[in-house]
Amino acid sequence: MTAHYQDPGLEAQNKPFALLYLRTTEGMRDANLEGEFSAPEFWDREVIPTFADYYLDAYADWRRHRMREVDPAWRIAFRAMPERLNCTQLIYLGISAHINNDLAFMIEDMGPRYTYADHKHVDDVLVFRTRPVVYPEIQRDLCPGLFGEVVPPTADVDIFAWREAAWRNGQALLAAPDRRARDALARRIRADARDKAREIVRWYR
Repeated sequence: MTAHYQDPGLEAQNKPFALLYLRTTEGMRDANLEGEFSAPEFWDREVIPTFADYYLDAYADWRRHRMREVDPAWRIAFRAMPERLNCTQLIYLGISAHINNDLAFMIEDMGPRYTYADHKHVDDVLVFRTRPVVYPEIQRDLCPGLFGEVVPPTADVDIFAWREAAWRNGQALLAAPDRRARDALARRIRADARDKAREIVRWYR
């Protein structure tokens, strides 16, 4: 994550979320080291890196112009034009893609070892470990006007609602009766994530 954020080729529109996710990953690491999750080794070796790989792999495919491998929500986020969107939108495009598009599939990957109690505790890590650190840093280093931007009133609440929906979608993927049903649900998840990305792009129009 550090190498990704420090990559001199990282585009301006992708830097705010890259920094957010780097600090989020560090917050998750620290919380896990302090015993806040039920299975520290599982979280250290599987959950945290697997979820990060969904983002990093999507970006790598986008950078290599392998667009068929990049889900629509990520394509919208990665190609966003910073001259037309504010920093809050750039950040939320990444947050939305990672939660609404990726999280259910990561939960499916992890299976029953990934518990709802741990899933909910991530909300606390985001609120108490990540936000106080990273948003002032994003303003200082990348987006001087960040705290002056008008944020839609439900934006912060939406993140936790998205995480709850991702949990339900992950459980539905695990419970799908056959491959056809599972793939239909996967298509719907990706389409819903695409639609949310489009909503974020239109926030101020």
